[in-house]
Amino acid sequence: MVFRSVSANASTKTLHTLSSNVSGNMAEPPAISAGEDVSIMSATAFKSRNILALETANTSINQSFGFIEVPLELQYAISTKRLGVNVIGGFSSLFLNNYESFSVVEGERTRLQENDNINNTSYSANFGLGLNYKVSKKINLNLEPMFKYQINTFKNTSGDFQPFFIGVYTGFGIKF
Repeated sequence: MVFRSVSANASTKTLHTLSSNVSGNMAEPPAISAGEDVSIMSATAFKSRNILALETANTSINQSFGFIEVPLELQYAISTKRLGVNVIGGFSSLFLNNYESFSVVEGERTRLQENDNINNTSYSANFGLGLNYKVSKKINLNLEPMFKYQINTFKNTSGDFQPFFIGVYTGFGIKF
């Protein structure tokens, strides 16, 4: 973009473009169009005003992601009395179905560019303990604390980060 004429106001430090000629690649729109205001700030002024403000700002980066889990697990019954005890082991395939990352600076939320360090498909090794309480011959309650160690979830990470889940699954069973 070549400017034919510009005017600047020293007190506001703003350029006002009066007219412009576009040259070069016409497929990309000009970064500044005619009549648009452009603020100008020296590196010293920017550093003293903005960097110091960012150093003391309350800032965080948040990531949220969700998976569809397809488990394949085996149970081994240790006890089958009124209070049954099972050992559970297996693995799961995890398919990424939701990903969001955003930055929060002083309460203002900004969505970040999609991150490519999370794999769309990953796996987990599962281990747990199952407790089954027989209320009657046809009804039982169950409680299953589980540990799930994720494998191949992230790529290109710094450090030795390996995520895991600890969950408690509950439910009931009815025999017909």
